Amino acid sequence: MGVRAICVLLMLAAICAARVNAEPATVRVDPALDHMDLSASTYVLEDPEGKLSLADIQSSAHAGLFQLRFPKIGRSPSVFWLRYTMASTATRPSTWWLDSGGRTLQEADVYAPDEHGVYQHQSAGANRRFADRPLPTGNFVFALVLPPDRSVDIYLRIRSPGYMSFSGRPQIWKPAAHQLRANTEKTQWLLYLGMAAALGVFNLLLFFSIRDTSYLLYVLSLLSVAWGVCSSQGGFGAAYELLWPDSPVFEQVAWIAPVSATAFFTGLFSWRFIDLPRLRPRLHAFLKACLALILATHGSVIAVLALQLPHSAWLVQPAWLVGLSAFVVFFVASSYGSIALALAGNRSAFFLCIAWSPLTVSLGISLATATLSGQQSDRAVLMWASALELVLMALALADRFNQEKKARAQAQSELVAGLRQSERELEGKVQQRTLELQHEQTRTKDLLHNILPVELAQELSATGAARPARHESVTILFTDFKGFTQAASTMPADRMVAELNEIFAAFDDITDACGVEKIKTIGDAYMAAAGLPKPCADHAQRCVRAGLRMVAYLENRNRTAAFKWSVRIGVHSGPVVAGVVGKRKYAFDIWGDTVNVASRMESSGDIGRVNISAYTCDLVRAEFECEYRGKVDAKGKGQMDMYFVTGETREPQGASP
Repeated sequence: MGVRAICVLLMLAAICAARVNAEPATVRVDPALDHMDLSASTYVLEDPEGKLSLADIQSSAHAGLFQLRFPKIGRSPSVFWLRYTMASTATRPSTWWLDSGGRTLQEADVYAPDEHGVYQHQSAGANRRFADRPLPTGNFVFALVLPPDRSVDIYLRIRSPGYMSFSGRPQIWKPAAHQLRANTEKTQWLLYLGMAAALGVFNLLLFFSIRDTSYLLYVLSLLSVAWGVCSSQGGFGAAYELLWPDSPVFEQVAWIAPVSATAFFTGLFSWRFIDLPRLRPRLHAFLKACLALILATHGSVIAVLALQLPHSAWLVQPAWLVGLSAFVVFFVASSYGSIALALAGNRSAFFLCIAWSPLTVSLGISLATATLSGQQSDRAVLMWASALELVLMALALADRFNQEKKARAQAQSELVAGLRQSERELEGKVQQRTLELQHEQTRTKDLLHNILPVELAQELSATGAARPARHESVTILFTDFKGFTQAASTMPADRMVAELNEIFAAFDDITDACGVEKIKTIGDAYMAAAGLPKPCADHAQRCVRAGLRMVAYLENRNRTAAFKWSVRIGVHSGPVVAGVVGKRKYAFDIWGDTVNVASRMESSGDIGRVNISAYTCDLVRAEFECEYRGKVDAKGKGQMDMYFVTGETREPQGASP
């Protein structure tokens, strides 16, 4: 008897449970509300094979199998039937929109009775064109008409992609309220995309201006993050609706591709930004392996989606999970590397951690919400967290640029200080040497000969003064190095002085060999002249020949030297005034418009070429081949005929002594 009693009790409990399932809770649809969440009133029936029809699930064999629970439709290819019993409290038929809560569903079908109780079918899905949707919305939304005098059963049949979790919340909306929400979300997304576009254009212009690859990588990272946020959070549907409404396959690929793009470009940018390959080579190698796994697995998912292979969930699901797991490991390891470098004093890593923190926190909240409650968090939170991350990253990049600018300025200041110190040391040595020479009368003449032309040195020694003189026909040679200022900002001061000393010493030898008088050096410029103080007939030939030899010397030196120098040489002939100036340090100098024109010949020339004026060309054309350049604009002189010397036509007959 005891056993029979227990069996009876169990049968009664089963009957009660079946009765509970058979009598579903009714959703009272209040017309005073704008929308209602149906999550707590959802009865779910899983159809693993996806073969059940509406008549099947309404039959007594299946109707009692529905369970009241939130539809945690995860990574499964099964079909899920959702049943809602609704009763409108309005006094007349009312129109509502049923929002499925998702836009990535492969299949979404609604069965709702009309005024005669006949079920009408509406269908949508990710494999259909945008125009085939029942309503032109981002999510799959269906129009319902609820009668005022009775309750009705609404059936929502959905199938997920089989690898992406579905945590949407089915809701019913008043059409106007749903459209208002969509317009509000659209405005937010437009603001987000506008901000991202502004940051992208600004940093792209900086890249073209500065030519720093970091700015280009930031722009690509920004675009991938914005694309990923818009794709994973749904955006406002404008891309699918406006750009590729007839390409549902491409729309599905667009859900997956941003994950790989974000990992790839964000990884490249952050590695370069914090100098990870140099500072943490092992971690960098590990992250590259994770990135390769992400690209491989997600690439296979994209290939399956693009090919639309049937029954591919068994292949896509593990590949997607492996790639997603690799992405999580990649993100965690990247965060660890940034935090470790930030704690070690890396300023760039510190700013990177600050920039990543809003998006990291929002992602954590989103994942926790989806895991614990099975519901999506507010999409605006992730969107604006991403916006803040993009802004902070741009500020971090600007800070790094400012730090590099300060470092360059400091290096330049140190270089200038070093040059001044070297100059003071050289001046001290010259003064000391001059005092010694004052006590060595026999060496005074040699010293003057090193400073002044022989004739002027002899006159100065004899009379104590050198008279200025006008020379009607001389030739002036100017040289100048390209990129000297940039080189000076990076080269140590002692090395810079050594380089200039070596080159100018060689120039001195060349001018001596060619019968040209060195006048002076001005920074990295070298000035020489022929035809003074003693006149000569071949002064133009001497300067042109010296210029060609200077070019040849630098070309030969650049083949083996660590620092490559490029020189411009200009030559012009005409009258000048020459004389000695100075009270303690004698300096031989020349003045006149000829000097100015010769300087313009140099500044208007090309690297590794001897640029001469038309007058000089007329003097040397018998011995040198000249290439006419046309009229070239010379600063302060207007258009002037200029020539490049291409070589000697014959061996010179000899130079005047």
